[in-house]
Amino acid sequence: MRTAPRLGTFNGFGRTMLGKTKPDAAGACFATRWFTMLMLPIRPLGRYYIKEGETVSASAGRGASTSTTEYVFLGEADLRASEVIQTYLFFWIVIPLVVAGPVTVFGLNSDAYSREHPLLFLVLLFGIPIGCMIALAVAVGLKEKFLSSPRVPEWAESGPPRG
Repeated sequence: MRTAPRLGTFNGFGRTMLGKTKPDAAGACFATRWFTMLMLPIRPLGRYYIKEGETVSASAGRGASTSTTEYVFLGEADLRASEVIQTYLFFWIVIPLVVAGPVTVFGLNSDAYSREHPLLFLVLLFGIPIGCMIALAVAVGLKEKFLSSPRVPEWAESGPPRG
């Protein structure tokens, strides 16, 4: 590769790496570069063989923070339809169902809870979002645990690696 692709987001808009595969023995993996809006993947821009470096977090003032992850781009590969579809399904279906689904169901019945059982209402009001976040963390962990085995890149005589 001649130059590394540009990455960076501001308030969830921009370009980021998603859909990483399991790292191989050398610590490199395949990942897809996405254009995102509100942190949701909109369009895949390319697939790369990368090594993920250190993530540095810093305070940006007024309670805000920023983090930067270093990537070493080792090569470019063809987009894989299965990985693109998995990313869309995870960000557009799984996350909304896990996070917004239970909150919506509770919200539709909140009047009955708040009048009849105010303490239960408060427990559910704070417990459901926390439980959803825990479920989301477990879903992300399971997704990473059950990723397919690392694919070894096959380097072409001239051109980008295929994987």
